[in-house]
Amino acid sequence: MTQNNTHEGDDPTANSGMLFHTVPSQTTGDHDTVKPTLAADPSKPYAMRISRLTVDKLGIKMYDRVSAVLAEVIANAYDADAEHVKVRLPWGVFLAAKPGSAPVGPYEISIEDDGHGMTAEEVNSNYLTVGSDRRKRFGKDSSRDKNRPVMGRKGIGKLAPFGICETVEVITAGGVKTEKGYEVAHLILSLNEILDDTDTVYHPTPGPQNGTWALDHGTTIKLRDFHRKKVPTGQELHRQLSARFGIQRIDWDVELCNTEETLIPENLHLGELAIDILDDTKMILDDRCVETESGEKLPISGWLAYTRKPYKDEAMAGIRIFSRGKIVAQTRDFMIGSGFHGEYSIRSYLVGEIHAEWLDQNEDLIRSDRQDIIWSSEVGDALKKWGQAVIRELAKRGKTALQKQTWTDFEQASGLDERLVKEAPGDKQYQESVKQAARLLVSDRDRESVSDPQHVEKIVQLAKTIGPHKALLEALHEVSEVADSPLDIILGLFQKARIAEMYSLGQVASERIEVVNRLTSLIEDGTTLEQPLQELLEQAPWLMAPEWTPLGMNESLERVRKSFEAWYFKKEGVALVTSAINRHRREPDFVLLHDSGTLWIVEIKRMNYHLTDAEYLRAVNYLHDLDAFLNENPTLGMQFPIRKLTFVADHIDKLSSVSMSSMRNDHRIAIRGWHELLDDTLRAHRDFLARVEGVRNDSAVPASGSGSGSGSNAGSAN
Repeated sequence: MTQNNTHEGDDPTANSGMLFHTVPSQTTGDHDTVKPTLAADPSKPYAMRISRLTVDKLGIKMYDRVSAVLAEVIANAYDADAEHVKVRLPWGVFLAAKPGSAPVGPYEISIEDDGHGMTAEEVNSNYLTVGSDRRKRFGKDSSRDKNRPVMGRKGIGKLAPFGICETVEVITAGGVKTEKGYEVAHLILSLNEILDDTDTVYHPTPGPQNGTWALDHGTTIKLRDFHRKKVPTGQELHRQLSARFGIQRIDWDVELCNTEETLIPENLHLGELAIDILDDTKMILDDRCVETESGEKLPISGWLAYTRKPYKDEAMAGIRIFSRGKIVAQTRDFMIGSGFHGEYSIRSYLVGEIHAEWLDQNEDLIRSDRQDIIWSSEVGDALKKWGQAVIRELAKRGKTALQKQTWTDFEQASGLDERLVKEAPGDKQYQESVKQAARLLVSDRDRESVSDPQHVEKIVQLAKTIGPHKALLEALHEVSEVADSPLDIILGLFQKARIAEMYSLGQVASERIEVVNRLTSLIEDGTTLEQPLQELLEQAPWLMAPEWTPLGMNESLERVRKSFEAWYFKKEGVALVTSAINRHRREPDFVLLHDSGTLWIVEIKRMNYHLTDAEYLRAVNYLHDLDAFLNENPTLGMQFPIRKLTFVADHIDKLSSVSMSSMRNDHRIAIRGWHELLDDTLRAHRDFLARVEGVRNDSAVPASGSGSGSGSNAGSAN
């Protein structure tokens, strides 16, 4: 938009060029439908009535990130029918200095658009009216000229800038074009003045361009006097903003310009978020509907998939849910419970983009800060159940693709081809048999496990042992076709082939039987204290999750324990104990267990103990501290994207309703009784124990009677 700084009677052709760009969509509207509400005092042409609490809660508290603030202003430009938006700001800097440090800046952020802008009357009636439903006010939910489905609704986005700064300047030109052009409204809002008096009308200060004329319509928002907020780097900012919008239009462009001094001018244009999707995992959702309990069918479009690697950037991870082209929620897993096949992969690699226009139509199903859905509503609950069903389906469909990628990762990590060629340069049959065995052993592993060098080496050595035994390899292949976890079944095959003792896997059966019997004895005793139960659980962590396998464990837990204990002592000044092993002088605060991808706090109480609120809150705080520690240490944190807390206690009748509600609403927290734990263990290992007993019976038969091939192979192994 071109600005013409002339008043009536001046030469309208004497003007200087200036591009203007938008304000919040709620702030703009059809000029002929708005009644003027200008203040009577000409020296105070603008008026705003707003409580301190509103600005504090809806502006400062809800929007405390630069990208979130920019998203609100950009969305308002879209609603004002802008085709071009230019955002100018310094990349990768803190906008204010720490107290006592050298000053920075002064910085300014400007957002310019070529939307239809506002007249002074519209500024008062729309922009300075906070909390008014934009769609009801104008009688439609589409934009003025381009008929775009508008994003704005609640009329609070205009307060977003106060989450990062204290001064907001608005320069806008709109209305009907005259011979002089478009009349300019220019006002400056000060957070300190707004918060100064909550009982009287606030009058923003008119700016020097107020009442002048511009050749083009549009709006500019300028932000100054910042709080200490960090502007992301250009690429980070581009990702964060691209993740917030799902708009693909030829008449819409947002340009990000770096105002920091660099040798080469930097700018980026918002576009579709580039996500590295794993081949053959993308599930298109355009033919599916969400069905509510009342039978209403709601259309969905979009996709879900797995990524090649877990994303550290939260803007890239999980499923982004859009309505009217703007993000309204982001979920990792639709709050699905644990225990389904493919759970680890879903929680680590799931990405997607879902468009549900009905979330922002009749009933308002979006939180005021537009950062999440009201899941407790009928429609929100239906979407949650729909999403859980879809990701379960994806977990099944993506199994083959994940196995393929895991094998690729394993080959790279192990250097298996080069090693086999070096060890047996002319024996192609040996090389292929070892690779086949390794492929079968890796088939049920998660991708993170093959990044553990010790785990990878165990598989290599195991494959080199199995490979030469043709009968064993064929049997293992048959098992892998029908079983989710062939490693559990390999035990019986090893015993038949007489090679189990070479790698100690033959001890798994007797160890598990011994542990189950020991747990049964401790529970039946009825007076067992915490220490023996804690030690047993650490020695056999699969009691908490029977699907954990010996090869799934590695030594990284000890590093996490020591680092977390040191971090906690530095933070709280209190020594923390997370292991019962070799800690007889002090009872652990809790036991820390893990399998690949999962870090598990287990708070153990003695038999027949009644858990208290204080104990519940303390353990929940441990979980939050563990989250904070892993987030501050991303190298460790990325190894354990899943963090859980489980209480093993027989009685919860002393817990308050608040604690019970906390547990029900946080899927990471669970409470299990000792008898329940024992029953789950017995049921989970029923088939395993029966198979071990069968193997024992078979092992009493001479090797020559076990079938052709296996006897001779076993003999050669011994």
